[in-house]
This record gives sequence, C-alpha cells and structure tokens, in this order.
Amino acid sequence: MTELRVQERAFDATLVFRVVSTTSTNTLAGQLPRRERWILLLLDRKRCIADLGHLTQRSELDVASTLTRFLQQGSIEPVEESLSQ
Repeated sequence: MTELRVQERAFDATLVFRVVSTTSTNTLAGQLPRRERWILLLLDRKRCIADLGHLTQRSELDVASTLTRFLQQGSIEPVEESLSQ
C-alpha cells in the first residue's frame, strides 16, 4: 500500500525520504557519483524534494529521478508522516 502511495506522489515536491536504517550511508555514498552522493547525504527526514533541488541547484525532476533510483535499490524509503498528508 505504501508503495502505491509513493507512486501516486512520485513528483510531489513535498515528499520526504530517509535512508533505510540497514544501509550504511557512508558506504553507499562512497560508491556514488558526486551528484547522487549530495542528494543521499542531504536526506534527513525533513527535507522535501523541492528543498533538495534548491540546495543542490538541480531541478525537482532531476532530484526525483535520483531518489527513484535509490528507492528501487532499497536504500531509502518515504517518511510515513509525509504520506498521511
């Protein structure tokens, strides 16, 4: 059910993500290109897609695309509070 809600809101700029607790952020970040690493390191359960785009000077679509890859890899998950809005 959560997966469907995420897909419905895939391009919602207010969606917030967090790194999955079983994922070592430092290990994962070390394997990523710089553009993707910045996005991963800025995930803090508070920043939405729009915030990440502003901080990295990238479009919301570009940020959402990167987050989609992380989501498909199982490295991140949506923060539940943002799904209940």
